[in-house]
Amino acid sequence: MVSPVITHIDIYRFSIPMEPFTIATGTMDYAQNVFVRVHTDAGFYGVGECSAFPMIVGESQDTCLAMAKDFAKLWKGKDALDIPARMQDLHSAAASNTTIKSAFDMALYDIAAKHAGVPLYKFLGGQRRAVESDITIGINTPEVMAQRAIQFQQSGAGILKVKLGKNAAEDVERIRQIRIAVGGDMKIRVDANQGWSFDDAVFALQALGQYDIEFCEQPMRTWYDDRLPELMKLSPVKIMADESVYNHHDARHQIENGSCHYINIKIAKSGGLLEAKRSMTPLPNAAFPA
Repeated sequence: MVSPVITHIDIYRFSIPMEPFTIATGTMDYAQNVFVRVHTDAGFYGVGECSAFPMIVGESQDTCLAMAKDFAKLWKGKDALDIPARMQDLHSAAASNTTIKSAFDMALYDIAAKHAGVPLYKFLGGQRRAVESDITIGINTPEVMAQRAIQFQQSGAGILKVKLGKNAAEDVERIRQIRIAVGGDMKIRVDANQGWSFDDAVFALQALGQYDIEFCEQPMRTWYDDRLPELMKLSPVKIMADESVYNHHDARHQIENGSCHYINIKIAKSGGLLEAKRSMTPLPNAAFPA
């Protein structure tokens, strides 16, 4: 069967108003999205979308749009099914810019699944199964966050992800009030988004140990990664790396250094499904949470 060839790419900007959402590194009040449609000569197209989060990855909607226009020129007339080669086109043209790259990657996988005549989950080797996700509580006062936790619990949520990282002592109080509010059965995960220093992380995690926390995501800035093994020994709460792992090289580094219990693999942070899949298997015995 002849591979579809990319003919042209449409690029769209759209912003989605949202309730202000605060994490340790800043506040957002709208989603900065970019949508791409990759057309082929086979009569079908693939779509991809990304949402820039400048406080974490350094990309904005404007930078994504600018890079998208450059990337679109690189793919015209090329094989849409050779995903590694097409993504290498983008990597060779520009370092980083993982957010907008993920939209292009997503569109290629959409094309590949359509070409194969199967849903994307089957193309990726997946099976139908129940997936339970968490729901996130942004940083606010302990009282407001506890009330939000109750609302989420009453709406049927079973897992909370609580943003922390503004002040270690206040963060402990936030979790104390949330745990009291929702009781002992509800799972709680916390995410400091790099907000703590090493000493703050030690204090907070040791204090949070009594509240049955499933794990803490990215407690410190990435430049303190060398201290993560030390933090793991001192913390009763398991550690998940997020901003410290963008690609499979980062994943291998964290695993080999014993720097975390888990890794958070995000499509936009990785630059798409191709690199996200690579990040899941940097070592033969690596273990990742479902």
